[in-house]
Amino acid sequence: MNIIIETIKITRPLNVFISFISIVVGALVSGNFKLSIILLFAGLTAALITAGANIINDIFDIEIDRINKPDRSLPSGRISIEYARNLFIICYLSGLIFAAFCGKIMLIIAIIIALLLYWYSLVLKKTILWGNLMVSIISGFTFIYGAMSVGGWRGGIMPAVLAFFFHLGRELVKDMQDIEGDIVGNAITFSGKFGVEKTVFLTRSVFIVLIIITIIPFFLGIYNENYLFIVILGVDTILIYVIFSLNRNNSFTQLGKISNLLKFDMLIGLLAIYLGL
Repeated sequence: MNIIIETIKITRPLNVFISFISIVVGALVSGNFKLSIILLFAGLTAALITAGANIINDIFDIEIDRINKPDRSLPSGRISIEYARNLFIICYLSGLIFAAFCGKIMLIIAIIIALLLYWYSLVLKKTILWGNLMVSIISGFTFIYGAMSVGGWRGGIMPAVLAFFFHLGRELVKDMQDIEGDIVGNAITFSGKFGVEKTVFLTRSVFIVLIIITIIPFFLGIYNENYLFIVILGVDTILIYVIFSLNRNNSFTQLGKISNLLKFDMLIGLLAIYLGL
C-alpha cells in the first residue's frame, strides 16, 4: 500500500490533473468541441508526460531536495531511484503511445515537449530564467494541444497566453522558496543570481501584467460576463494578495503556501474560462 501511495505522490497528482483538465478546456474553447477518443488520448498524453516530467525532475534534484524538501519520496528513501526511473520510462512511453493515436503532428509535438521537459530537468532548471520560460511556454501550450485534438487550435491561444504568465510568476515564487538548496546544488536561478528582492519585483511585475491581460478576453468578446466575474473575484483577487504578501514574509514555509495557493488559483482560472464560454 505504501508503494502505491508514494508512486502517486511522486507524480504530483494535482499537477497531472491540471494538465488533463487543461487539455479539456483547450478543446472547449476551440469553437469546435466534441467528445472523442482523440480528446481523451490527448488528455492522457498530457497527464502522463507531466507525471513523467515530475518524476525525472525529482530524480535529478534528489540532492537539492534533501535540503529543500526532504520529505519527498526520493530524498526520504521511501522509494528508490531505480524504481522512480522505471516509473518515469513507463509514464513517458505510455504518454507517447496515446499521442500516436492522436495523429502524426500531435505525436511529434508530444515527443518534442517530452524531450524539452527532460532537458529542463537536466540543464535548464539550473539556468537563469530559461527553465522558468520553458515550463511556462509548455504549460500554456497544453491548451493549444487540447484545441488541436478537436481541430481548432487557434481557440487555445488566449488561455495559453494567460497560463504562460501565471506559470512564470509561480515558477519565480518556487525559485525563491528553493533558493537555499538550489545554490548548494549549483542551480543558479534568477533568485540565486540576483537575490530575493529583485525576484519579488519581477514576480510582482509578471502578476500585474497578468491581471491586466485577464480582462482583455471579456472586452474582445471572447469570454462572457461569467468569466469576468469569476476571474476578477477568484483569480485576480488572489494575485493581488500574492503581490502584497511578497516581501512581508518570504520564509520557506510562507512561499510554499503561496505556491500552493497559486496552484489552487489555476483551477479557478480554468473554471472561469469554462463558465465564460
